[in-house]
Amino acid sequence: MLTWINEKAKWVIVIFAAGIAVGLLAMDRVPNQAHSYPVGEVNDHKITYAEFDSRVKMIVENQFRDAHPNDEQYTQIRNEVFRGLVRQILLQKEYGKADLRASVAELRSEFKRNPDAVRARLVQEAQQRLYSIQRQATSQEDANQRAQAYIATLPKFLTDSTFNKADYDAWLDTREAFQWGVMLQYEEDLKNTTIPMRQLQMLVGAGIHQTSLESEWIANRRETQVELQVAVVPNSAFEVSAESIDDASAKAYFEANKDSFYVADDAARFLVASIPVAATTGDEERIKDYAMTIYNQLTDSSVATTFEDLARVSSEDLASAEKGGLLSEDYMPKGTYVKEFEDAAYALDSGAVSLPIRTRFGFHIIKSYGKIQDSTGAEKIKAGHILLVVNASSETVDSLERILSGIKADVDAGKDFAAAAKERNVDVFTSNWVDRGSSIEKLGYLKGLTAYAWPNENLPDEASLVSPVLKNDNFVAIFYKTDVVKPGERSFAYAEPNIKNALARKKAGEACANYLNSVAEKVKAYKPAADSTQSEISVDKVNFQTLTTSLEGYVQGFGYSNPKFAGAVLAQKEGEWGPVIQANDGAVMMKVVSKKAADEAAVKSAVKDDKENSARFASSSIFNQYVNNIENGTAVKSNLDLYYKD
Repeated sequence: MLTWINEKAKWVIVIFAAGIAVGLLAMDRVPNQAHSYPVGEVNDHKITYAEFDSRVKMIVENQFRDAHPNDEQYTQIRNEVFRGLVRQILLQKEYGKADLRASVAELRSEFKRNPDAVRARLVQEAQQRLYSIQRQATSQEDANQRAQAYIATLPKFLTDSTFNKADYDAWLDTREAFQWGVMLQYEEDLKNTTIPMRQLQMLVGAGIHQTSLESEWIANRRETQVELQVAVVPNSAFEVSAESIDDASAKAYFEANKDSFYVADDAARFLVASIPVAATTGDEERIKDYAMTIYNQLTDSSVATTFEDLARVSSEDLASAEKGGLLSEDYMPKGTYVKEFEDAAYALDSGAVSLPIRTRFGFHIIKSYGKIQDSTGAEKIKAGHILLVVNASSETVDSLERILSGIKADVDAGKDFAAAAKERNVDVFTSNWVDRGSSIEKLGYLKGLTAYAWPNENLPDEASLVSPVLKNDNFVAIFYKTDVVKPGERSFAYAEPNIKNALARKKAGEACANYLNSVAEKVKAYKPAADSTQSEISVDKVNFQTLTTSLEGYVQGFGYSNPKFAGAVLAQKEGEWGPVIQANDGAVMMKVVSKKAADEAAVKSAVKDDKENSARFASSSIFNQYVNNIENGTAVKSNLDLYYKD
């Protein structure tokens, strides 16, 4: 029996892994079968689970192929699909209100202008049909004959090695063109989405036009060249921490600018008790024993399994596992791999495998594919490996979860969250503000946090104020919700971190400006050395630079396209140092060495391009803002947490 298991090990592993994958997928989705809640509602329109799920599956299939997205990626996909469906519903309503529809001429033009999109769809459907035909064959010869017969019926432009646009256009006029399912689907997409959306975008952006004077002003700024000597004291020279800003100053700033701090999305903040997930000595021994089992299997002459077979199903280095463990097609020099790995690999004869070798990446079983010497006599090696990562076992993780479950039970019994955690030697910290589906600083993404923070109204109230134990690959954690804000609110607690950061930057900038004023006379003695990146003088905390740029270009301290920089240059006389300017990232003094007016022909050319590009950009920008405003003004209800434990 044991011999049979050894010989069939790779298939046992594959079946076991497949079972785990199916189980994970099943656990991820927990719809209440007793109800038929929609995934979401937009006004009176319901988004069905079937419609939503089919889109998610399509995206996963297209983006990840045979891989399985992690929890955070799945959440992002679901949120994007949900928002896309909401937008689709809202836009369909707008199309109807504006009586927008695709004409036959527009559809025909779209098909003719996009042969690549059509061909990609046709090839996919043809491949599916060909596969179906071959499956019905009674023999290989019959399959080949059926395939050849089918290929002979395909449009000529699809089978020719060189695409012929005339053949394609002629085919579009035939009845056969729209007997393809993908053509009918593409036509529906164009008719219901692509063309009406383009029409609506044109309608919304119809009044957006940049004048010739505006275009000329922009072009002149971009084409005007200035040679500068610049002295900068960066904020980092007088760094101020946000923690040093007192609450009263932050509160006063908030009250003076209250309308700038409205909350756009649901957000929450938590007390967090977390424990790192780390492998124990027992976990280390367990993986080492498993590695030895694989090694013994490879060195057992009675077992037919090859190194390459086991690498494909066992190695946790997915990139090399696909190639049977091979790390590179080329012979690699010393220094390519970590020392422990290389020492073992170079000691192997060609075709031999090593005992499990421990590196910081885990345990490696290495196979040598031979060594060569290059023209200098240095040795190179071609190697493959089976990597087994040393992770915490389920028993280890369970023990950590029991600690956190104890804290949760104590809090439910009336104990203070921080005090209960301290009794079990678990640290507690206050989280950053978190939106739905976002990550926690220090911990990353934890599946289930959104469902805890914003429970669905259709679910019964939780008895506990503490979250279930949540985990990812690196941490287990529990959460105690302390603050919640809703869209439209003005919250000082929510705005406080950003306000303190802004005030800290301002304070640092003021210190930079004061210092630069104190050394201004030394700065004015600056003369660039032969190497313009160096200076003949040195002033502590001051960075000197000589450069040529436009009024829209990058200047240290200011960044790109800074209006304060452009205004100062235009107002400043050539050959003189100007005053200290408090910029985005510190304080700056500039000497305008020379100004070169924009070339008239270059300005005319730039104006033409700007008018065309700005119209497209402005139209797109206004349309996105238009759609965002519709979204923000519409009551949208999400029931995703009834189906997924995000």
